[in-house]
Amino acid sequence: MEVLNERSAKDLEWEKILALVAGHSASSLGAEEVKSLRPSSDPAWILREFRLLTEMEEALRGGFSLGALHDLRPILAEAKEHGILPPEAFLKIAETLESAADLSLALRTHRHPNLARLVERISDQSALLTQIWRAIDERAEIRADATPKLRNLFGERRRLTEEIQETLRKFLEKNREHVQDPIITKRSGRYVVPLKTGAKALGLVVHEASGSGQTLFAEPAEVVPLNNRLREVEDEIDREKHRILFELTAKLLSHADEIEEDLRILAQIDSLFARARFAQKWRATIPKLSREPRLELWEARHPLLGDRAVPISISFGEGKPVVVITGPNTGGKTVTLKTIGLFCALFQAGIPVPAGDRTVLPVFEKIRTDIGEEQSIEQSLSTFSSHMKNIIGILEEIDERSLVILDELGAGTDPQEGAALALAILERLLEVGCLAAVATHLTPVKLFAIAHPRILSCSMEFDLETLSPTFRVLQGVPGQSCALLVAERLGLPPELVERARKKLSAGEIRAEEIIEELARERAAARRLRANLEVEREALRKIRAEYEKRLQALKEKKAVALSRELRKLEEEIAAARKELAELIAQARAAESAAARREILKKVGEIEERLPKELSPIQPERKERVKVGDTVRISPSGAIGTVIAVDGEEAEVEVRGKKITLPVSALSPAEASPSPSPKPFVPIPQTVELEISVRGLTVDEALRQVDLWLDRLLRAGFSTGRIIHGRGTGTLRENIHEHLRKLPFVKSFHLAPPGEGGDGVTIVELG
Repeated sequence: MEVLNERSAKDLEWEKILALVAGHSASSLGAEEVKSLRPSSDPAWILREFRLLTEMEEALRGGFSLGALHDLRPILAEAKEHGILPPEAFLKIAETLESAADLSLALRTHRHPNLARLVERISDQSALLTQIWRAIDERAEIRADATPKLRNLFGERRRLTEEIQETLRKFLEKNREHVQDPIITKRSGRYVVPLKTGAKALGLVVHEASGSGQTLFAEPAEVVPLNNRLREVEDEIDREKHRILFELTAKLLSHADEIEEDLRILAQIDSLFARARFAQKWRATIPKLSREPRLELWEARHPLLGDRAVPISISFGEGKPVVVITGPNTGGKTVTLKTIGLFCALFQAGIPVPAGDRTVLPVFEKIRTDIGEEQSIEQSLSTFSSHMKNIIGILEEIDERSLVILDELGAGTDPQEGAALALAILERLLEVGCLAAVATHLTPVKLFAIAHPRILSCSMEFDLETLSPTFRVLQGVPGQSCALLVAERLGLPPELVERARKKLSAGEIRAEEIIEELARERAAARRLRANLEVEREALRKIRAEYEKRLQALKEKKAVALSRELRKLEEEIAAARKELAELIAQARAAESAAARREILKKVGEIEERLPKELSPIQPERKERVKVGDTVRISPSGAIGTVIAVDGEEAEVEVRGKKITLPVSALSPAEASPSPSPKPFVPIPQTVELEISVRGLTVDEALRQVDLWLDRLLRAGFSTGRIIHGRGTGTLRENIHEHLRKLPFVKSFHLAPPGEGGDGVTIVELG
């Protein structure tokens, strides 16, 4: 059974939508394929189509386009029937085969795996294509050099033509007195000259006379054999062309089955192309597939309304499988119902829908609708009877995997009986468990929907100030008919409006008052929500500005502290250099007095150093604990604490465990600004190079991490890693590891004389 039957397709204007999508195809093949699309109830097929469509959209963004594609099926049929085709047919065949080869090459990439698998099925017709282009040119004419024989015949024709024209020119020059007009023309396929009637005595072959009888179109005797041969050559040319076309047609027919299959693939490609271009133009998206009975439309725009479409958002299903939409006439109820049904059908046909990317749709076994006027004159059925007959048919075939769309349920008959029927039908829909969207203006149905826990009550918004619909869907609020209010605002005498009110029952009046109050409260809530959103956006901007300023202050402080640190380091280096020079002088001094003087200066420097280079006290850190995410100083690496033992902690960094002092750890989320590090004397045990030859990759990386940390703590900015040459695996893994470390400024292989590709020099910063 079809997902979308004929009546429902007509209600949803399915053919119009398909024609709109087909208009984006590149050929009649693709347009026909689009127009043949029907909703499927197979989720696997739907997902497969959208995978192909997603890749086609990506290809379009990359500049992909389709070349000339022709429907070759009529041409193949003609070839089978007559055995020979004209040159124009072969030009279309060549253009199509060429386009097929081009698109196959363009889509056969790793970026489009599903499209690649599809185009891989296109046959290779390069030999046939070469044969066609060798015989036919871009003007759909047989080439003069299509075969050696044809080339010779064309050459002979050219020579004969030149000889005939030269002979006739000499004749005209020689017989000027008999010439009517000094031109060379053709009659009955033979070259002739226009002569006066008195020229008959020259022994001519007269082919034609003018209407006045004053001019004879004659063939001089000396060109008769040349014209005869020319006619023979032209006949031979025609026979050779016929033979070429016959052979080409036979070659084509030997590949007809392959080409017909290629045409089916090309039609599918063009169909995807059309759907992708439709998606681009209409900002259409691919809905998420829901495995549950849940339907969510967000910012849905009916494509037939074009720019006039007001986006519709509505969601129902699961706990509330039925939605009842109420509101005034011409308020948009029918458009909303059609949008719901149409978008579900489009989704299941593999066509993207013009809606927001939060749209979620399930897969239905059946989509059934009752929308619009369907009065049957032939069957003498009234509008009400026609609707009821259709609804009866719907109720007989639906199940829990169906979508039912009913417009103006209960209309067309006595309001009380219509309302009773509508309530019974709603209860039946709830019993079946299908998803249903129903529109009505009957008050009992509105109240039933409000009270029922499994029905979502919605309405089409109506602006009470302008007395016009906004076409927006309001979820959770029933609609009001507004008939009396509109009549009063339009100028109906107040006494008539009041008389009409008195005709209403107390229950109807109270119901309308409740609905109107709900509508006003909803409008007020929406305005409040809009104001809150504006205020929230303003606060967000203020917060962002303050965070930006705070970050700027932190960076400014960090720069200042960094400069101070560099100044201190320079002073330390200068003091060390001075100490080293004094100690060397003391060792070289010959007299005890000189040594005492030098050592006195050394003592003065040592007294000065602790005072000038006192450590910068870091901020007191919180005690780390197991599970904390921490930043390791000074490397900046991020890790997780897995054990704490007194003043040491075991930290896991990128899958490796390292034991570090607790003082080197700080909370990772605290991202402190860089601060000058306290002066730490250089340990004498730190080596400027490390050898990891013979170690496994994991062992080597662990040793390199520990060595780099010691280098950083000691204040060195460069070092050498000896990893050897070997297969290069250890070197590549070490290089990959170094790229990930934030404190590694750069690294490179050593010069040839210093180890070459067996040594890596690392620069820290």
